[in-house]
Amino acid sequence: MILLEAILILYVFLIALLVVGFIKLPIPNIPQDKIPITGFSILIPFRNEAENLERLLLSLAALKYPEARFEILLINDASTDASVKIIETFLLTHKLPLKILDNERFSGSPKKDALTKGIAHATFDWIVTTDADCQVPVLWLDQFNALAVKNSIQFIAGPVSFFSENGILNAFQHLDFLSLQGATIGSFGLNQAFICNGANLAFSKIEFLRLNGYEKTNHIASGDDLFLMQKFSKANPKGVVYLKTKEALVLTTTQKTFNDLLQQRKRWAAKASAYTSGFAIATSFLVFFGNFSVLVGFFLLEQMAFLILLKFTLDFTLIYLSATLFDQKNVLKHFIWVVLVYPFFTVYVAVASQFGKFEWKGRAFKK
Repeated sequence: MILLEAILILYVFLIALLVVGFIKLPIPNIPQDKIPITGFSILIPFRNEAENLERLLLSLAALKYPEARFEILLINDASTDASVKIIETFLLTHKLPLKILDNERFSGSPKKDALTKGIAHATFDWIVTTDADCQVPVLWLDQFNALAVKNSIQFIAGPVSFFSENGILNAFQHLDFLSLQGATIGSFGLNQAFICNGANLAFSKIEFLRLNGYEKTNHIASGDDLFLMQKFSKANPKGVVYLKTKEALVLTTTQKTFNDLLQQRKRWAAKASAYTSGFAIATSFLVFFGNFSVLVGFFLLEQMAFLILLKFTLDFTLIYLSATLFDQKNVLKHFIWVVLVYPFFTVYVAVASQFGKFEWKGRAFKK
């Protein structure tokens, strides 16, 4: 019991630190005067995304950025649906600097292979990545440009959230993701960045090549974002920054079924054993055992009620900060039931990801 209480106290302390980091990290000041226009190569791997591609392409066509200063490389990862046809049809009525490339597999990570192929064909030095099931904001590249023009910056992580949709599964995922975004922003504010999202990243191609890209981590199916950030951060900690603004928010879709959600989260959690950051390892440990302590604490409420309530309060505070920043406070009405279910979900995913298999895009992967 004493051990469980100690773990919960440490968890609460961690979340309190992340809240402080969130508040501490400033919203970037975007210059109003003319600044250099950075060239961006936007890389988007896709596999069987026929139902999502038109929305993505429409958002890319709406970008308010000089067309001569960006390109779009869509990398086809062996799609078997109408994805390519949809892109080709879209280009008949919309003018976009866009090319379709075919992925070339050489590692255990199809997405890293696709990004490597795209980077090899990229015209510009700054690489921007997103996913095929996303929608990007009109000032997306302008926001990245405001930071990319600074010589000291080489890696920029951007915010990601979900489309607002009905249903309890969507609400659960939305709150979970707001929590992840809060932890992400908080860690950057503490100068201990340990997580980011490949649906909204930008980085220097020159530095990527100097650091040998995804080498030594391309046997892990996921982690194209996190492990790359770790490399950049190790080489130049001050060169890794977060774009804390709603104007750069990329929206993506939730998983349609509970099984799809489990597969996605197991894929994400499977990379935890490859963390190199001490802060990331400590955070993973405390999140797992903190939620495990809550599960046990449900049976010992008389002794642990105060700490559990304190945990829920700090969790809500971090989520509230994210929801406020992204103007998504409407989902907070689901917090009470989600916070009761979440410990069961987190503990199961953490254990299953380390000992089982998972599926993604019709393929099976091992940890």
